[in-house]
Amino acid sequence: MLRYKEIKLQLKAMIDHIPANEKLPSRTALCKELDTTRSTLAKAMKELQDEGLIVAREGSGTYVSSIFESEEKLAGNWGLIVPNIMDAIYPGLVRGVENIAQTYGINVTLCNSDNDADKQEQYIKRLMLSSIAGFIIVPVITQNVAENFRLYKQLSDSRIPFVFCNRGVEGVDAPVVTSNSYYGGYIAAKHLIENGYRRIAFVSKIKYSTSIERCYGYASALIEAGLSVQDDLIVMKCKPTDGPACYGEIRELLSREDRPDAIFCFNDAIAWTACRVIQELGLRVSSDVGIIGYDNVDICGVADPPITSVSYRNIEIGEKAAHILRSMMLHQPVSQFTYSLFQPEIVRRGSCRGPGVPAV
Repeated sequence: MLRYKEIKLQLKAMIDHIPANEKLPSRTALCKELDTTRSTLAKAMKELQDEGLIVAREGSGTYVSSIFESEEKLAGNWGLIVPNIMDAIYPGLVRGVENIAQTYGINVTLCNSDNDADKQEQYIKRLMLSSIAGFIIVPVITQNVAENFRLYKQLSDSRIPFVFCNRGVEGVDAPVVTSNSYYGGYIAAKHLIENGYRRIAFVSKIKYSTSIERCYGYASALIEAGLSVQDDLIVMKCKPTDGPACYGEIRELLSREDRPDAIFCFNDAIAWTACRVIQELGLRVSSDVGIIGYDNVDICGVADPPITSVSYRNIEIGEKAAHILRSMMLHQPVSQFTYSLFQPEIVRRGSCRGPGVPAV
């Protein structure tokens, strides 16, 4: 291990036993105590300062930092990081966070990670350096354990409270506020079954924890109804394309002689694509192929025909995450298992009224 890294670890151990806002010994004293050179010490302290563990006050010295210096700190800034604000699901979540933040005079800095782990890390570092008081994060989708650990270490070392929305990060002990994707998948498939559909497909653009949970719920509803779960009716990952999401996969499904009579779509963008493909093939939405989406975004109400969808309840999720974050900042008790789970609901429209039943 590099020498300055060793000094950094020793300094962190020292800081853990020093109260917040208390001044550290002088650099001369620290060099003597840690048996190191001034340049090595400076490099170690620079990293600790970048991580938000210490703060240098000009003309005064270096102090152990804390976001809990006063109630005034609470009326500061929160960082909200989402994968893409242009995705229809996130404006509602942002609105929920802002509803609560505005009540307490807190500013919200919104950042787009573009589902890129490096960009997410850069935003976190930048916000930490701007004295951010807390984070609400929709983590990037990744199966890379090293990236998850890097995120966890960065956040935990900063001593800044944070809450995850929509999904957690494996191995990270932090509050999570999300919607019950398993139940959402179950009620979506059950709704199709109750309306008379029997060969029900499931289509997702990306295979990750949320799509897997929705697929499990879908499969459970089929099994409960005595229907078989057919692998050839499940699409867990669509090929990248410049066109609409999963267009090719849906067209292939619906071009078969034994095509599905309904499709449960991972989100409303895929549901919109499915409706378009049905019409291009000379079929009728609902009558020939039932469609149900997920998230209940605005496109559902203006589509032709309007699309039945599962409400994700993203505004409530944002509000709950903001309440939890503020409680953490006030040192109010937070359960060791803080996993807030909202139950999704079916919003009925005309896209899956039953085989032979027109959409309108």
